[in-house]
Amino acid sequence: MAATIPSLNDHLPDLCGFVRTLARQIEAGVLQDGEQLSRRFRDFYTADRMAAIEKVAPGWREMASHANGATLDHITQALIALQLLPEYRQATRHLQSMLEWTVLYHDLGKQVIAGQRDALHAFRSATMAASTLPTVGFPVSATYSATLEPWTRLVLGAAVAAPDGKGLLPDNRVLPEILRGVEQLFGADSAAALIVQASLLHQSLNVVPEWPNPGSVAEAELARCIRPALLPLLEAMMLVDSDAWQLFAQDDKAKFRASTLAVFATVRAQLPS
Repeated sequence: MAATIPSLNDHLPDLCGFVRTLARQIEAGVLQDGEQLSRRFRDFYTADRMAAIEKVAPGWREMASHANGATLDHITQALIALQLLPEYRQATRHLQSMLEWTVLYHDLGKQVIAGQRDALHAFRSATMAASTLPTVGFPVSATYSATLEPWTRLVLGAAVAAPDGKGLLPDNRVLPEILRGVEQLFGADSAAALIVQASLLHQSLNVVPEWPNPGSVAEAELARCIRPALLPLLEAMMLVDSDAWQLFAQDDKAKFRASTLAVFATVRAQLPS
């Protein structure tokens, strides 16, 4: 039986209740467009609520300061999309909890400036999750304290120039070492390790042809980067990440869901059974 892990609802009951209510209203047709949703977000995120979330997700206010709160809106939309996701609804409570934490942290380090894509945000967000998960009750390994700082430096330094010379991309050659480091921090296939790894890799596969991820992992390298235990969490995270942009566009949502599932079927076939 999987070990009990901390509940996001226990830490952030207002936020969890808010996204559950919005998910029900979208499903019932009460909320029908993004403008209504944005107004609800603006009313919800008071200074006190932002401060409460900052304690559980340090960096939340900094993330929300970029691009007029675009990433704040996206993470909230992703938490709503999670409630509507069939894979979440059918999952064990253990996997549901891991998904909730992963969605909360997956874009925490994103820095959107002048409409540019932040290709390194998944790596940055993973380091923030790794440093924060113990403070909300996730267990760590005996080597965590000695390992966290050098591992964080490794991740944040894993960047190469983009081929067109515009900006930086993740240096995927370092991914196997980074992933081994996560296991040293938390233990192989532990809940915290899988949450950090899903945050780290959620931009590493091209699942929507219309919106390719810069710096994605080559197909031949996927089996070295994705353990079987990670696959359900990462697949659901990437479905949610896409669904969050399509809450009111059902045709696009269905199309992008199909392409994401097809990519993960290919990945699953490459992994040891």
